[in-house]
Amino acid sequence: MAFVLILALLVRALSDNAVMLEGVQQQEVNLREQMTQLQHETEQWNVEQRWVDVPALLFTVLNYWRIWFCMGLFFLLFWNMWESEKMNQHHDSSSEEDSSSSKEEAAGAEQKEEEQEKQVEQVEKVEQEKKVEQKEKLEQKEKLEQKEKEKQEEKVEQEEQEQQDEVDFYRIPWTRFIAERALLKAQGRPSRCQLVEELMSDLLLACRFVWSNSFYPILRSAIGVGSAFEGWSPREEDTVYRLLVPVEAPRGHIFHLELYDEEDELARNPRIRVELKCMCEREQQLGDLLCFLHHPVEDLVQNQDPSLLQTLCTDAYLDVEKIVTWFRVQVATIWNTTLQADAYNLKVLPSRRSCKLQLTNASSGEKILVELLFGVQQGNSDIFLSSQNTEAGFTPSTTWPQSCAVAEMKYFQYLLQKAGENSVIQSCLRFLAHTLVGMGFSNYVLKTLVFHLVNIIPLGNWQRRNFLSRLESILQYLHFCLKYKRLVHFFIGNKMMPDEVILPHSFRTATPLNLFQHLEDDPDAESRALRDFRVLRDRLLRLLLFGR
Repeated sequence: MAFVLILALLVRALSDNAVMLEGVQQQEVNLREQMTQLQHETEQWNVEQRWVDVPALLFTVLNYWRIWFCMGLFFLLFWNMWESEKMNQHHDSSSEEDSSSSKEEAAGAEQKEEEQEKQVEQVEKVEQEKKVEQKEKLEQKEKLEQKEKEKQEEKVEQEEQEQQDEVDFYRIPWTRFIAERALLKAQGRPSRCQLVEELMSDLLLACRFVWSNSFYPILRSAIGVGSAFEGWSPREEDTVYRLLVPVEAPRGHIFHLELYDEEDELARNPRIRVELKCMCEREQQLGDLLCFLHHPVEDLVQNQDPSLLQTLCTDAYLDVEKIVTWFRVQVATIWNTTLQADAYNLKVLPSRRSCKLQLTNASSGEKILVELLFGVQQGNSDIFLSSQNTEAGFTPSTTWPQSCAVAEMKYFQYLLQKAGENSVIQSCLRFLAHTLVGMGFSNYVLKTLVFHLVNIIPLGNWQRRNFLSRLESILQYLHFCLKYKRLVHFFIGNKMMPDEVILPHSFRTATPLNLFQHLEDDPDAESRALRDFRVLRDRLLRLLLFGR
């Protein structure tokens, strides 16, 4: 039953499959026809509409790249933002740079402006200085012109005044005769100072050459001092040309000037102490001498000349008389080696503290008297410790009195230069020195009087027309000093010395020295001085009136 059922079901199923198969086949045929028709229509449509679907195709393709497009768009936006940020940063940095550069430019501009302002100020300052300088030059020029004009006017007035004074002064024939004769008598002869300086220069040069390798003092160039070199010697035939010869210590020696006593501001009995100096370094380098301090005496005696302490010193002090004797003994021999030996004969005259020489011209027989003084300079001043005698009489051989001779000579030249060519300073000194011959007043006192009067009476009043008046002034001042027993030393205690004369500090600050102190201490000396003054006044009056 079941089998029949199954078979019935199987038959039914097969019939149904046949029907289905037939329907499927019919449907397949229909589908093929439709596909053929559709294909035909598609081809026709493709031919007709082949360009119509390109956008759709592209849109389709783009649909596939939509993601990439979004990513690209995102990347583009991101890149744009990054570039914007970068540009902002660059703009900020550039703005900062611009601001810094603008600041720098502003600072540079300010600096340039300041520099320009400074340059302008400098230019203005320079121009102002130039204007001021030009103005000062113009003012100075105007002042100079004004001064020159005033000077010319003063000169003209002075000449007119001099002429008027001379007319008034010489109006009386007798006065004119006296003045002219006195000036003629006071007129000096041609000086031989230059000749004497040349002769002594040759002599001292030869001495230095002969004693160059010895231990004797070194003699430097002589300096002419005294009335002969100052141009007012009283009588030419009796003129003694005095020169000071600076002395320096030889090798291996040192001079120490012992000037001051404990209670005195100035030296009373100055001495020159000689000390030995170590010369070992020179001995090692040059080998031209042995050191006196560090070699045995036996070696020094055998191999070297004696030191200055052993030859020209007494108790370690330089001895004036020994130096004079040493020089006098050898000077005649050395003179024969000079170029002037044939033209002048030299004779040494006796003297204790100086070397006196007589030079005689071989052709004319004319004689020249020369006195050489030796001196050691006090520092760098014009004061020397010299071999001259003191006024006290006997002077110990180791005493070197202070000398102002060089300072006097330099001050005298200073006065003559300021006074001018028409000055009668030399004429007054010469005339009075001629009158003083054989009397108790020294030429030094006379010169000191004139030095003080020049400071009292202006140099303009020491001209030719004032000759007789200045003679009277000198006599009046001498009488005044004798009356009050006081004549101050001109260089000691004088703080108004010109720069041309160099004095030690002790001279400027010292208490003024009274040259007439002996008149207070000795009444007899005062009486003799007053008597000499009356004789001098009478002699001067006689010379003026009678010429003799």
